[in-house]
Amino acid sequence: MKNNKGLIITISVLVLCVLVETVLLITGALHRIPKNANGEDIVVSLNDGTQYTVNDVYGKMKANYALSTILDSVDEKILTTEFADKKDDVEKEVANNKANLIANYGSEQELETALQNYGYNSVDDYLKIVRNNKYNQYATEAYVKSTITNEEIDKYYNEKVYGDMAGVHILVKPSTDVAKATDEDLKAAREKAEAVIKAIKDDVSKGTSLADAFKKYENDSSVLYQDLGTFNYTEMDEAFSKAAYALKVNEMTSTPVKSSFGYHVILKTAEYEKPSKDEKIEDIKTAIASTKTSNDTTLSVKAMKALREKYGFKINDSDLQNYYDRYLNRQMNQTTTK
Repeated sequence: MKNNKGLIITISVLVLCVLVETVLLITGALHRIPKNANGEDIVVSLNDGTQYTVNDVYGKMKANYALSTILDSVDEKILTTEFADKKDDVEKEVANNKANLIANYGSEQELETALQNYGYNSVDDYLKIVRNNKYNQYATEAYVKSTITNEEIDKYYNEKVYGDMAGVHILVKPSTDVAKATDEDLKAAREKAEAVIKAIKDDVSKGTSLADAFKKYENDSSVLYQDLGTFNYTEMDEAFSKAAYALKVNEMTSTPVKSSFGYHVILKTAEYEKPSKDEKIEDIKTAIASTKTSNDTTLSVKAMKALREKYGFKINDSDLQNYYDRYLNRQMNQTTTK
């Protein structure tokens, strides 16, 4: 509260200075502003002889508020220029955010009251932060992508990019969620899945195709039969994908596959060629950038520093430069690296 009060007083003084100077310019009486012995304009004085000059006000502003005010303005200018093509996406997200908040609080007035309790002056004040955060996300992602090496891209492509496949499965669920299921529940589900595998193999040995043997369970209410169509490794539970991709076409799993949903019996019906690296390059970079950003929050600080330098950001005041250097160090120390 003390800092807010000081800021309000300081801003009020500056506004008063501007108004006074404007009036004096219009009336031609600018020369009447009193000056101290050093020739500085005295903008405010008290009966006891206390005087406040323009330099006094600026000095207080510079030490406490100038850097944050400057960076807010500079960063907004840089980000909205650098990512002008993202403006519609940003504004759409801001609008959705506002709509969701109003829906939760009942009205914009109720929302504003709630936000004021959290220290925001208004809904727009809060939404400005939402907007800036979104632009910062774009800046961080772009920065990280620019640092990704060909070796990292090759490694990701070789290890984590897959061609699509198609298949069907039969799922046997325990009586409750797998995470909450008792050992007895899990054992019963597994045994049921093993029985399904045996029954399918018996059908096949008698001349039934695998596909038809699986399809017999389509209307069995004790299990869940699904034709999954085409899917990718990354779209499924890790354990399910690992087992499914290890199969040959028209091959089924010989043992039940446990996932977070239960026990699966899987039949692979088709597989498709892995897309080329060039086709997946942007997806690969986005995935690598996402992982890096999650593991190293210093990257957002580095991203903004790099952007400011790109746009020729230069501080000509030595005090402000020192404040900026300390600000960057503080930001780097406050962030985390996993």
